[in-house]
Amino acid sequence: MLRRTFTLGSLAGLTAAVAGLSPDARAQVARPSGGSVDQATVDELRSIGASYRRSYKSFPASSLVPVAHHQLQLAVSLRPKDQPAHLRNSLLEHMAEMAALAAVLLSLDLGDQGQADAYMDLGYQIAKEIDSAELAALILGGRAFRTSYGGDPDGGLDYALAAVAAAERGASQRMRAWTNAVASEMYSSTGDEQGFRASMEDARTLLSGPMDDERWGGIAWFDLSKADAYEGSDLVRLGRPADALPSLNQAIEKLPPEMLRHRCTAYVCRAEAHAGANDVEAACEDGHAALDLVAQVQHRGTLDRVTELHRRLRTHKTAGTRSLGEHVIDTRTLLKTTGSPA
Repeated sequence: MLRRTFTLGSLAGLTAAVAGLSPDARAQVARPSGGSVDQATVDELRSIGASYRRSYKSFPASSLVPVAHHQLQLAVSLRPKDQPAHLRNSLLEHMAEMAALAAVLLSLDLGDQGQADAYMDLGYQIAKEIDSAELAALILGGRAFRTSYGGDPDGGLDYALAAVAAAERGASQRMRAWTNAVASEMYSSTGDEQGFRASMEDARTLLSGPMDDERWGGIAWFDLSKADAYEGSDLVRLGRPADALPSLNQAIEKLPPEMLRHRCTAYVCRAEAHAGANDVEAACEDGHAALDLVAQVQHRGTLDRVTELHRRLRTHKTAGTRSLGEHVIDTRTLLKTTGSPA
């Protein structure tokens, strides 16, 4: 299945992935006879993959998707099914993590749902094959977003609760916290405030305990500052914009500067909260801040939300709403010129 779905067709991409390895690892990968790969090479590949997953915080989507795909191709070329069990599972974990990264970028940033689904299917199949609670939780959480914002919030909640259950079967503490935050968002999307509050409380409780971050297989990071952003966003969805502002203010204040995507979504959430509280100028100001970050990371989902926000506000016919409308058009044009669908 792996070779049918992801062939080694992109020789240039595979060559670039190999070039990123150390000389010793390159020598291992380049052997024409195949055979067993050493532990050091697999460890190096996993370390590179972890750095790419962290890069989600700030790298443009159109640049990071090919990198994730090339890493997946490289792992396939090492013939994981022919390796000893411990190396096989590690290579397959790397493939699933790269598939999850590509899926999130394609779905939420680039709007290519068909390809995103293919990567998610591959990642989930691998997670089941190697019985990884961490990876199953990660993929199911991604499916929750894909399903809910594809028009089926109840289906999104189903996936989120499945992600929580999978994480409870042995995922890292931070992954368990993240899946509860995802569930809080899905509950809020269905209008269930009690479910939102219970899940958010569980996420915060888990974050306050001891961590085992060497096991974290997620994308980018999840901490209390991001939990604040989830809480504020959830309250906006529940129609409580004034209540959402303190959490969003705190998130924007505490999110590290390099977490550009997370700051991007926090700004658009706060813009929506300001709009809901009838503060048009503050909403426009945060809309501009979100678009500035969209131009850097190519987060199409945020562009769509700012576009919708502007359409709600443009009846006010202020200088601020006109300026935001121009910024939306400029950003959409910019993303087209950089190869990102807009």
